[in-house]
Amino acid sequence: MGTVDTLRQKTAAYAVKEVVRLLGDEPEKHLKGLLDLAGLIAVTEDHKQVISTVRGYLDQTGEAQMPAPVRTLMRALKQMSPNCREKLLVNALVNGTLQGRVKRDAVTRDQGFRPPTIMLMSPTMRCNLACSGCYASNYKKSDDLPYSVMDRVLTEGKELGIYEVILLGGKPLVRHDVLDLIEKHDDVAFMMFTNGTLLTPAVASRLEQLGNVAVSVSIDGLAEAHDHRRGEGIFDRAVEGLRNLQAAGVPYGFSTMVTRNNAEDVIAEEFIDFLLDEGCLWGWHFLYMPVGEGADPSLMPTPDQREMLRQRGAQYIRTQKDLFVVDFWNDAPYVGGCIAGARYYFHINAKGDVEPCIFAHFATHNIKHCSLAEALDSEFFRAIKAQQPYDENLLRPCMIIDNTQVLRDVVVSCGARPTHAEAERLITDFGPALDAYAAAYKPIADEAWASLGAAKEEREAVACVS
Repeated sequence: MGTVDTLRQKTAAYAVKEVVRLLGDEPEKHLKGLLDLAGLIAVTEDHKQVISTVRGYLDQTGEAQMPAPVRTLMRALKQMSPNCREKLLVNALVNGTLQGRVKRDAVTRDQGFRPPTIMLMSPTMRCNLACSGCYASNYKKSDDLPYSVMDRVLTEGKELGIYEVILLGGKPLVRHDVLDLIEKHDDVAFMMFTNGTLLTPAVASRLEQLGNVAVSVSIDGLAEAHDHRRGEGIFDRAVEGLRNLQAAGVPYGFSTMVTRNNAEDVIAEEFIDFLLDEGCLWGWHFLYMPVGEGADPSLMPTPDQREMLRQRGAQYIRTQKDLFVVDFWNDAPYVGGCIAGARYYFHINAKGDVEPCIFAHFATHNIKHCSLAEALDSEFFRAIKAQQPYDENLLRPCMIIDNTQVLRDVVVSCGARPTHAEAERLITDFGPALDAYAAAYKPIADEAWASLGAAKEEREAVACVS
């Protein structure tokens, strides 16, 4: 970065720290200042528009009348420890948004490809549980991604402007050196996915001391449903993990694998209110995908259930409850469709294979034998991005289950190899079932997309009149 950019970053970091310090126990009083500062730092019109909208709500309403997402933000600021507030906000706002954007712009100009904003990394595929339908199974310590490789990749990622890293697997906390890695890269904003059973008071305390990591805990329903998939007593241990995080002041949310069997349960008022009561700030709804050992397409939510989730799931929850839930598929219109292939994100598995998506287990590069820049600028990733979005209907964003020919074509044309023994079943054995699924969902999605278009036109017409 040049002198001006460096000075701007240091000034912004100082200002963010000061505003975050003032937030303290009265975020309502000082949040406007933080938003004004974020508006100055923001470098895209989309970011500026979001910040301006939230700022307008604060000017026009009291806290009780604020939209649910703003109330959720208030709750998060109160719930986080001062160290977590400062570290995560500085890393996200200054490093990720400001410094990261400058670096990504430079790479785009000088190297001819644009790095994504988010890196997914699985340090290990080992896990202390054996949940049904999970692709993380039968892995050994020898399969782990070496610490030195992870350290190098994170360093190269920051040089490319990537300051947001999601750790998953397997379970990252199975490895004790993962927390050392987070500590070394304390200018990165991390999110860790875990089953919660290893979140002891001591681990939660260490996470708070680090300050730069948020945690998403797997909760697949209330006790009976959760334990049916993950094992007897696991629900109670996961809840204990949530409470340990809350006591330490570490920000946390939940992650739910949505299947045909629990689709209705995970959007039930009782379940959502339970998650709120346990202090969750956000949540992820992930549609079950038939990948990995023992994969079963019949576990996927039906096309009708997928539409039910769109209508009564994440969108409803985040607007009516103080809980920000994201549906990885139904929220695709907000990000322009598929974000895989390093458009916004990519995945490095525990063997070092650089995959376009956490669910698309194919690769042409291994990070142990190439630089991160080489992997991100691969022919494989370029071919994927060249076809995005795969359909004008952004409710059908996926190259695995909606536009099934896309993944098959790029795998063949680019010579991508499966990254584990059963990965190829996604485009061979399961091909007919996924084609049938895509065909059944298409008319449902098309009708929904048309309705969204009509509603948007109506809002724009009203806005013009007013």
